[in-house]
Amino acid sequence: MNKFISDHDTTLTIQTLSWPKIDYAPSVFTAHQLPPGSFRTREHQPFQPDWILGVLVLCFILVAWAQVFYHNRIRQIFKAPISKRFMNQLVREGNLLNERVSVALGIIFLLTGSLLLYEIKERLFGFNFFGIQNITLYLCILVGLLGYWAIKFLLVRFLGIVFKTRDSTYQYMLNLLVFCLITGPVILIFLVFIVYMKSDFLLYCALVIFSIFFIFRVLRGFYIGMGLRKFSFLFLFVYLCSLEILPLLVLVKLLLGYTHP
Repeated sequence: MNKFISDHDTTLTIQTLSWPKIDYAPSVFTAHQLPPGSFRTREHQPFQPDWILGVLVLCFILVAWAQVFYHNRIRQIFKAPISKRFMNQLVREGNLLNERVSVALGIIFLLTGSLLLYEIKERLFGFNFFGIQNITLYLCILVGLLGYWAIKFLLVRFLGIVFKTRDSTYQYMLNLLVFCLITGPVILIFLVFIVYMKSDFLLYCALVIFSIFFIFRVLRGFYIGMGLRKFSFLFLFVYLCSLEILPLLVLVKLLLGYTHP
């Protein structure tokens, strides 16, 4: 028989359960220098619903269409508030109240104005309006804004017939229309950043620009009324307050009533 030669059996050796101490070398990676106190939590911002994107895209399509086919007319509209000469040129070259470019820019004004009011409600007030939310609330604002301007134009025309001031009434209605057509595209630019950047600062900037346009429009309306010699300035002031300022005061009162019941 062959003789088997084996080494020492290590399984019978009692071994320690503790591992030898490891010497760690300095790491090439260092810790960050950001102090723990600088961490801040931010509220989760949900994505905007798709219907807002649809409204903005529709507005840009209308702007592009008007710019391509009525470029010169749009330039006249934006120059009209600067001086009376440009306003007269706008009148001489057609009836702006019945033109297609007015319809397109008017739709943009209604869509952007409603969206701006919707963002003001969502970002600044946040109250629950009879449980109506999202696109249903936007459509309610849109219908309300459309009804307000329709009643306003009909009332102005009716008062022009009653007081026999057709010329001044037409100029005043044209003044209202021009400022509405200008306000829509300007507010549209701000709305893109307000909606997708969640910027309250830009929202306040849009409100400031809207207020400047509103004040300028009222002053131009008062200037048009000064051409009527048969009415006093007090009558014109009361007339403008009833048409322009009183509806805004009622709207502010309603908003304050919902936010502070």
